[in-house]
Amino acid sequence: MKYKFDWKDIIHGQLEIDAENGVEAEKLFKEMSLKKRLALSTISSDEGTLDIKYVDNGIGDIHTLEEWSKNWKHIS
Repeated sequence: MKYKFDWKDIIHGQLEIDAENGVEAEKLFKEMSLKKRLALSTISSDEGTLDIKYVDNGIGDIHTLEEWSKNWKHIS
């Protein structure tokens, strides 16, 4: 069975950019897509910031995190 999680988390990244100066470096950084920025970065997240909005258990039912934790996640 497939389960779909709608989630968010606060992440932080660090990457290096070769540039002639800070203005160019910032321009290159801002022009990067999020996907590219994440691929080139060392990333981490804040402890305790993961938030699950809902879970779709694959049978047409969508559950809040509370419903999922209380009633559904242990059912296979």
